[in-house]
Amino acid sequence: MDYNQIQSIINKHDKIFISSHINPDGDSVGSAYAVYNYLDAIGKDCIIVNHSPIPEVYNFLNKDNIFKELDRDSASFIEKADLGLILDIGDFYRLGDVAYLVEENDIETLSIDHHAKSDNDLFTYEFIDLKASSVGEILYSYFIEINHKISKDTMHGIYTAVLTDTGSFRHSNTTDVCHKVAVDAIKMGLDISKVYQNIYENSSISRMKLLGNVIQKLNYDCDGELVWFLLNHDMIKEVNGSNQDFDGFTDFFRGIKGVEVSLMLYDLGGKVRLSFRSKGKYKVNEIAKKMGGGGHPYAAAALVDGEFSDVKSTVLNLISTYIGSTK
Repeated sequence: MDYNQIQSIINKHDKIFISSHINPDGDSVGSAYAVYNYLDAIGKDCIIVNHSPIPEVYNFLNKDNIFKELDRDSASFIEKADLGLILDIGDFYRLGDVAYLVEENDIETLSIDHHAKSDNDLFTYEFIDLKASSVGEILYSYFIEINHKISKDTMHGIYTAVLTDTGSFRHSNTTDVCHKVAVDAIKMGLDISKVYQNIYENSSISRMKLLGNVIQKLNYDCDGELVWFLLNHDMIKEVNGSNQDFDGFTDFFRGIKGVEVSLMLYDLGGKVRLSFRSKGKYKVNEIAKKMGGGGHPYAAAALVDGEFSDVKSTVLNLISTYIGSTK
């Protein structure tokens, strides 16, 4: 990756908006926070704006309300921007309504990512490192390469991004650079225990109720190697919860002994959101691609048009066939 070229592109632009995918996660939120602090430090006029609000667990990075949900004011900024710095998106249209503003106003975009390209490869400039654990890791290497002194605030975002996308440094995508990030964060005096607590030890009562309800209705197939569960709006409403309450459920159920693949099916009424996780024996992004989605080999997703029963039957048959063919 040519970090100096990234720097050259940023230097040529003055009004920059930062954005990421619908339903942002720890990597996209942390990376956006890090980039915002960097751009602000070098005198750029910048904002962070997403189609969706950030999850509550990341509000510790939003004390100054720098994360904006798309509205009239933020849309006005985007329309006047000369660059969109897009993070952690494998598909242009995962920007949600932000994508249409970019198209309508013919705004240049700079994508920094660790996902494979999709068919909607519509960014002006792309810098992709498939070997990186996270965009946070890429940004860390970028700042080191251009000799930018990383501030404690910027490191707060980088560490959050790396921590979450590596599953707290547990997943197979954890690199030596990830651990360098952790070492530097500690040396800077970042309270890494507090970061962890904010994200992983801050569950709402509604989340716990929902988790309990889902556990009681888990489904097992493929001789116990596949666990799958379904969610819908009524289940969320029953516990007085929100769509943020089931974040991480697919990862959690992957931890069951004997399970190799965990699958969530969320019924959106005419659409079904699929989330796949694998321990490493099976590459679930191959299934996600067949369902119109994508992602990493062991963490992937798709949003599928269709009736829930039809989508469920299709995806379960695909997984069953795939697992059976690899034995």
